[in-house]
Amino acid sequence: MIAVTAIHASLRTPFRLAMAVPAIETSGAAHRDKAGATHPAASHIRNRILNLLPAKELEAVNERCEMVTVESKEIVFRRGEPIQQVHFPEDCVISLVTELEDGDSVEAMTVGSDGFVGMPVFHGVPSSRLKGIGQITGLSRRISTDDFTAIARECAALNRMLHRYSQFVFETVSQSAACNRLHVIEQRCARWLLMSEDRVGRSQFDLTQEFLAEMLGVRRPGVTVAMGVLEKAGLITHSRGSITVVDRPGLEKASCECYGTIRERQAELIS
Repeated sequence: MIAVTAIHASLRTPFRLAMAVPAIETSGAAHRDKAGATHPAASHIRNRILNLLPAKELEAVNERCEMVTVESKEIVFRRGEPIQQVHFPEDCVISLVTELEDGDSVEAMTVGSDGFVGMPVFHGVPSSRLKGIGQITGLSRRISTDDFTAIARECAALNRMLHRYSQFVFETVSQSAACNRLHVIEQRCARWLLMSEDRVGRSQFDLTQEFLAEMLGVRRPGVTVAMGVLEKAGLITHSRGSITVVDRPGLEKASCECYGTIRERQAELIS
């Protein structure tokens, strides 16, 4: 179960953008409301989309969200079931996964501090044909679907940013489809590790080769060989359940063009 580290007061007032709320502290410390709930402080926000919002909209989002820990392999939402919460990840990574009838699955996209999980809700669709699953353990700002719908309706900058992020998602999935078809597994692993490091904001993160193989849609032996090649080249180190990027420039050279293409497009759209 997702561990909630900050909980809202049990009685909520109806959402209004101009609501009277305690000022967000610039010191970075969390503040508490009268019911004792701890709300995440604005200066700690790593999420790229939230950091681009004007102060009033950021305050509205921050007041309605709760900080949670998303664990690796934890189900965030299930295929075909109503999405109850949306996420603005901080340093966790959440995978959006396509599941087939025979039980196989493959990753469609990963989302970390660069994005948002809950795009169907934003577009007025209650569920998804994808499954959301925690990939790398970390923190996320979570908002109930009802609260998010109200915020998105009232906050023009957030609405605009999520429309642009939606385009970025479409282009990223398209680029990844080409990558999976045309590039060798060592290049794909390098790209995936670089994107993961970007999203968690640290060079070391917990990840098993079994899970990486499942996300890439390849067999475990193929990932073992690819990781061995990258480690022998001095680009990464890995032990059971943990990976560390030790030579980022070298890993970028080992990756395919898709990493740079996605990063450049992200800078254009999410800014």
